Amino acid sequence: MTQAPPRVLALTGATGFLGGRIAAAALADGWRVRALARPGKGGAGHARLPAGVEAVAGDLGDMAALARLVAGADAVIHNAGLVRARTSAAFMAINRDGATRAAAAAAAAQSAPFVLISSLAAQRPDISAYAASKAAAEASVRATLAGRPLAILRPPAIYGAFDAATKPLFDAFRRGVSPVLGRRDARFAMIYVEDAARAALAAIAAASPAGPVFEIDDGAGGHDWAAVRRAAETATGGKLISLPVPSCAIGILGRLGSTVAALGLATPFLTAGKAREMLAGDWIADPALALPGWSAEYPLHLGFQATLACYRKAIR
Repeated sequence: MTQAPPRVLALTGATGFLGGRIAAAALADGWRVRALARPGKGGAGHARLPAGVEAVAGDLGDMAALARLVAGADAVIHNAGLVRARTSAAFMAINRDGATRAAAAAAAAQSAPFVLISSLAAQRPDISAYAASKAAAEASVRATLAGRPLAILRPPAIYGAFDAATKPLFDAFRRGVSPVLGRRDARFAMIYVEDAARAALAAIAAASPAGPVFEIDDGAGGHDWAAVRRAAETATGGKLISLPVPSCAIGILGRLGSTVAALGLATPFLTAGKAREMLAGDWIADPALALPGWSAEYPLHLGFQATLACYRKAIR
């Protein structure tokens, strides 16, 4: 009996934190993965792509490259995007316009289904430039793919080894400290990166012309800072000292970050918009928008254990 050829997954953002895990999970699941990637400096190639991934040279502004990426694909996952940028326009140029171009290429090639990796921040588009760009991407992609299978996936805060945004938190755990950022009672959803990657693949089967939105988390329905400390203590095997960081300090640091960005000196993660996100109270996935056929495998303490183990291995 002739074996059927592997399904082809077209993926953007495969060189990033989540995208690399999506590519690895897809390969393990038997997909042939084709990824958009910019060549390395000096023609060094695509060294940051996971082994076994086929590279398509180009970026989100190159419609010809996007056409090559999605040609003959059995599914498309658009994961590329910015989590930090100097201006609102920069966020929109990548998060909204890049997603729209990827969707347009998929529509022209009749590649289906299409999964857009959005963010829980899209729940509140007025809170920051990042949130606004994610909500705008959802609306634009839905319009571009009207009548075609689409799924929009909104992960919460994603953590795991070598994620620049969450590394300071794990550095603190390793030093015996558990930060409390802003309100102690604020509840926020979290998810381990491997679970988020599996959810991205599961969303392929859940796509439909209705363009459903799915919100995911680790199954706990949100955590407060006391729960984070308990999970970190379980993961580290020791007691941690709570270190409150007042809301006013976060706000000041956020405004400083925005000033640095406006002057073109750097592209900091903590800006005024990010500070507003951090201090906005609860960020919880809506259980009515659960992703069918998927559930998280890593509760917080196990995700923390896996992340810390990777960091320990890296410094040996």
